[in-house]
Amino acid sequence: MRTFSELELDALTEAFNLSLGEAAATFSSIVREEIELSVPTIEILSRDELIERLESGRPAGADERLCRINQHFNAAGGFQTDALLLFPEHGSLEIVRRMLGDDTPIQHITELEQDALAEIGNIVINSCMSSLANLFGTEMIGSLPRVQSRTAATLLDDKNASDVILVARIGMTMAAYNLSGFVLFIMNVPSIESFMAQVSRLFNLPEHDGSQARP
Repeated sequence: MRTFSELELDALTEAFNLSLGEAAATFSSIVREEIELSVPTIEILSRDELIERLESGRPAGADERLCRINQHFNAAGGFQTDALLLFPEHGSLEIVRRMLGDDTPIQHITELEQDALAEIGNIVINSCMSSLANLFGTEMIGSLPRVQSRTAATLLDDKNASDVILVARIGMTMAAYNLSGFVLFIMNVPSIESFMAQVSRLFNLPEHDGSQARP
């Protein structure tokens, strides 16, 4: 798997910090409440490592499902990625309730809630990707969002085990709720090399020589 130096990880963190700030402002306007984001924590994991992290992070006996909002992006130079926005299912339903202005408790994702979640994901993910595209001076074209509810164990069943996953862990806080959200960028090896090259050019990093130790 591609390895990254501490300097490269710092640069990735700053790039996502810049892009997610705009996404948070957009998200805040959707739910009509101030949203605070923590500084993103960046990890580079395999599919199986991420699933293991998600499963081990659950409270004992918990069977909380995750709401997954997925879009595929293509950019110039052959770079492509699946961008996933993840929330615990209960937290995602509360977000929908705030968005729709409905005080009725939501127990299950209906078609209306699914459409609302797709719109939230489309706005937040596209805001993030548009910011990255502006930073890199390129264009990124995205697919329509797909919304699914899955367990941690089955979250990435449709992804290749060989794919590299950039995990940007983001704490999202509203006045009434403390939501732990994730943005995942799932790429093949050539795409992650291309992405890191863009980040390196943005921050004038030295060229990667392949000698870094894995974080």
